[in-house]
Amino acid sequence: MTPSTIRRAGILAVLIAASAAAAAACPVCYGAPDSPSSQGMTAAIVSLLGVTGGVLAGFGTMFLRLRSRARALAGKETPRHG
Repeated sequence: MTPSTIRRAGILAVLIAASAAAAAACPVCYGAPDSPSSQGMTAAIVSLLGVTGGVLAGFGTMFLRLRSRARALAGKETPRHG
């Protein structure tokens, strides 16, 4: 390794170590359950899961109804002859 590469690696290591304090997580990320932002985030996640579950349940119901209608139509149809 050349001296300039070692110098650059050292400078990069110092910059990373110096910026570690700025990259520390906030209380929400640490999991402070009593903070209002944590409670709001929990409510948002629950509501998004509810909406997603509702949409998926709607699709599932639609496909089940389509299947039952297709079976009903298949039973009522008469075979066509040439």
